[in-house]
Amino acid sequence: MSDAEASLVQSIHATTTKAVFYAAGGGAQALSWLLAVPGASHTVLDARVPYAPAAMAELLGGAPATYASGATASAMARAAYQQAAQLAALGEPVVGLACTCALATDRPKQGEHKVCVATHDGLSTRYWSLRLAKGARDRAGEDVVASRMALHALAGACGGTLYPGAPGVPLDAALGLLPAARGAAEPESVQESMEEVGDPLQALLAGRACMVEFSGGHVFVDAPRGGRLYLPGSFNPLHDGHRGLLAAGSAACGGAREALYELSVGNPDKGMLALDDVRQRVAQFTETGLPLVVTQASLFTDKAKLFPGSAFVIGYDTAVRLVAPRYYARPDGAPGEETAEMLLQLAAAGGRGCRFLVAGRVDEKKAFMTLADVAVPPQLQRMGLFQDIPESAFRLDLSSTELRQESKR
Repeated sequence: MSDAEASLVQSIHATTTKAVFYAAGGGAQALSWLLAVPGASHTVLDARVPYAPAAMAELLGGAPATYASGATASAMARAAYQQAAQLAALGEPVVGLACTCALATDRPKQGEHKVCVATHDGLSTRYWSLRLAKGARDRAGEDVVASRMALHALAGACGGTLYPGAPGVPLDAALGLLPAARGAAEPESVQESMEEVGDPLQALLAGRACMVEFSGGHVFVDAPRGGRLYLPGSFNPLHDGHRGLLAAGSAACGGAREALYELSVGNPDKGMLALDDVRQRVAQFTETGLPLVVTQASLFTDKAKLFPGSAFVIGYDTAVRLVAPRYYARPDGAPGEETAEMLLQLAAAGGRGCRFLVAGRVDEKKAFMTLADVAVPPQLQRMGLFQDIPESAFRLDLSSTELRQESKR
C-alpha cells in the first residue's frame, strides 16, 4: 500500500459512513488496505469475496447473466447496502461497495480484461467501468488497479471526492492507467455513470421501492431492518399515546431492540394514501427526530416478510383485526377458507421470528380491553405469537379520531 492509498483510507475512516464491501474476481486488496490503517472499525461492517458461482448466486438471489458487468456490480452494491443497513445502528449513514472483475489468469483469456465498481447509498447507484490493456500488466498489477478503483469509489461515497488526494492529479493518473503510447491500443480511461432514485416517497407510491426509512437525518431506501421493534400506525396525528406505546413495547423487549414507527401507505379498509398526506405525516417525525419507516406493507403478514425477526407493538383493536379471518379472504378462494388462510399466514409470520406485543385499549363501551379479550386461536397461542403489555405498563386513553375532531373545533 502506497502513501497515497494510506492517506485515502485515513480520509475514509475519518467519516461517519459505514460500509459493506463485496468483491469478486479482483479488487480485494482494497479491503486489506482498509483494514491495515487504524480506524477500520469506523468504516467496515462486513465484507465478502463470493468467488464461486454458487456463492454469487446466494448473495444476489440468483446467478447473474454475466459476472464482470455493470449490472452485476450494481446488484452486488445494493446487496451490500442492505447488509450495511441491517448491521448498522439507526441513523448511521451506510453505503454498499462492490467490485467485480475479469483479470489476467494462468491461461489465455479471450474476453476483455475489465474492472466494474459500484456504490449504492439508497438514493443513488454510481458505477465505474474500466477496460484494461491486455498483456500490459500481470494479474497482481491488474488487481492493484481494481483495488484502487474500489477505494476511490468508496471515498466518494463517504462524502468526499472521487479522488481526494493531491490537487490537480487526475483519477486516471492516480489509478496508474496507461496512455496509448505505453502498450495500450487505446488510452485506458474510467467510464462513470449514475442512476438516481429521485423522490423516495414518489418511488414508494409508484411501486419502485418497498420501503423508505427516515432516521438520524438520513434517508434509507429499500434497506429493511429485521430484528427491530416496530409500532405500525396511521399517525393522523402522531401523539403521546404512540410515543408511550412504543416505549412500553421497548421495555417489554428489555430495551434490547432498536425501535421505529412504521407507516403503511396502504390500508386494507381505507385504501392508499395520497402523496401529500404521506409527506405531512412523515414531517411529524423528521421535524422531531423520531425514526420512521414508510412501507407498502398494509398487512402484518407483509410486514413480517419485510422485517423478519421483528416485534410489532399493536393495540387491542388491531389485534382483533389481525385474527379476523375476513382479512385473509382470497379472491379465488373457496368460502370458509379464510380461517385456514389466517392460521397459515400468521404461523408463517411466527416462523420468520416475528411476534406481536399487545397493549390494552378502551372500546366503544368505555371498557378497557386487553389481549385476554382477543379470540386468539389455540394454535397461535401455543406458538407464543402474542404477548400482553399489562395495563400497569401502559394505558393512555387517547384517540387519534378524538384529536382530529378537537382540532376542527
